[in-house]
Amino acid sequence: MINEYFRPASVDETLKLLMDGDKTLKPLGGGTSVSRHQSDTFGVVDLQSAGLDQVNVRKQQIEIGATVHLSQMLGVPEVHPEIKKAIKIDASENIRNAATLGGWLVSGTGRSIFSTVLLAVDATLTWEPDSTQIKIGDWLPLRGHQSPGVLMTKATWMLQPHLVLEYVARSPKDQPILIVALAKWPSGRTRVALGGYGDAPIIAMDGPEPSGVDVSSRDAYFEAEDQWATAAYRREVAAKLALRCLARLDEIKEREA
Repeated sequence: MINEYFRPASVDETLKLLMDGDKTLKPLGGGTSVSRHQSDTFGVVDLQSAGLDQVNVRKQQIEIGATVHLSQMLGVPEVHPEIKKAIKIDASENIRNAATLGGWLVSGTGRSIFSTVLLAVDATLTWEPDSTQIKIGDWLPLRGHQSPGVLMTKATWMLQPHLVLEYVARSPKDQPILIVALAKWPSGRTRVALGGYGDAPIIAMDGPEPSGVDVSSRDAYFEAEDQWATAAYRREVAAKLALRCLARLDEIKEREA
């Protein structure tokens, strides 16, 4: 239950409120995650006027503010088509119009395709105070237990890597039970992220070249069993989808040649 409401006009004002030890306050972006905590009593700090809704592209890097709505990202030309695809699968149009990048990353589970593809492209998150930067792969395992700051302000990733994703779901409208996202940089560096299971997506592989994506993906989900799928199923399908992603990347390179 919300018992206080604040709408600061800057990040500094926001931080002052969130760091006030006498108050129990939560940042409010689109409200899609805060609305789940109906049993608690807390205040909210509305971020919509704090200036965190900007998208900036600098050379080969894109920077997305934490309060940019998922629907806004669909209109940004520099956002990779596979990332846009992930957003559309993850959230309905109504949810996309309300949900923000920061809120989705904070509240999303391992079955979020959007979180999985940002993990694949090795996104960096910036937190205040102190402008602490942390790789999403380092932050996800600590999420909910240890925070690098009180407020996520932006996510940044490079535009260079090719990116493809494959996923399996019980139905077109169901959440995925397995997600494979593969990013490959011009240097040959290849990174595979797996989702569809657990509290957060994981890295299966991050190496100087793409060989072994199938074995790495199979091994990474060795014990990935829940009510939705067996570990044996996820292991075998993860390996196959990783190879399919790699084949798609090869097709892209051939078309570009």
